[in-house]
Amino acid sequence: MTYFKSLIINFLTVFFVNHVVPGVEIDYYSKLPEIGGELIFSFSIGFILSLIYPIIILFKIKPTHFKVGLASFLISFIAYSIVNLLPVGIKVTSASAYIWTSLIVWFMGYFTNHIELRRYVKEKERKQKEEEKHNEENKEGE
Repeated sequence: MTYFKSLIINFLTVFFVNHVVPGVEIDYYSKLPEIGGELIFSFSIGFILSLIYPIIILFKIKPTHFKVGLASFLISFIAYSIVNLLPVGIKVTSASAYIWTSLIVWFMGYFTNHIELRRYVKEKERKQKEEEKHNEENKEGE
């Protein structure tokens, strides 16, 4: 999965969760009349969630499912916990709405990064097999 696909999937997940889950109120009269605050919030969280795996690779941290899951868990739950503090055009009015929105966004953030992690592991295994095959051919040639 490419980064762009991950960004789109995460953006759409956050956007639709904000509109579908009961207990999440959208303020259509935000301070940004042309662009709703929920669009900016959705894009921001989608962008951050889609950066998890690339950042892990950038800082040369060994990517694991636990690290990817923990990062997406923290991002989703922190984002929805500060929603009521900042005027972003979204209000979470109940604890169950907070839990459901955070869990759904966490799951999709983990899923998109999990696909990237799986692709990375398969590519690493393929390279390792090619190296072993190349080493065996060199030994036979000697």
